[in-house]
Amino acid sequence: MRIEVIWIGKSKQKAYQYLIDLYLKRLQHYAKVSIAELTELKQHGMPRDQFMAKEADLILSKIRAGDHIVLLDERGEQKTSVQLSSWMQQLMNRSTQRLVLIIGGAYGVHETLKLRSKETLSLSKMTLTHDMARVFILEQLYRAWTIIRGEKYHNE
Repeated sequence: MRIEVIWIGKSKQKAYQYLIDLYLKRLQHYAKVSIAELTELKQHGMPRDQFMAKEADLILSKIRAGDHIVLLDERGEQKTSVQLSSWMQQLMNRSTQRLVLIIGGAYGVHETLKLRSKETLSLSKMTLTHDMARVFILEQLYRAWTIIRGEKYHNE
């Protein structure tokens, strides 16, 4: 299974980029994981819904037919790390070719993306910065793989 994480904008602090690179490198041992870091759009006074629709179009341009699309949003379903690993194993068992995880822009995601996605996951009930969400999802993907493989990273 290939995994693509799509987000808008670049990490502005080197510490976050270091952690993103660290977990991407660790993940390569288990799966083909890639990041689609999309250019942050400028709002220039346009209405929020119109701006969010433009961001959605940008994200949708990276999505292929057959992708299993999951939005990351604080209002989504929460899973423990063990549940996340089980969920990923189920996706692999169903021969999911490409899992696409989406971190929306500052205002969230437009309705068109919500309708296209298969499910919505929450990383926390608390609001996270985009940089924190990026590091958090990559670490949790790494943790899930180590759980699936029975490796000693996750303490139960």
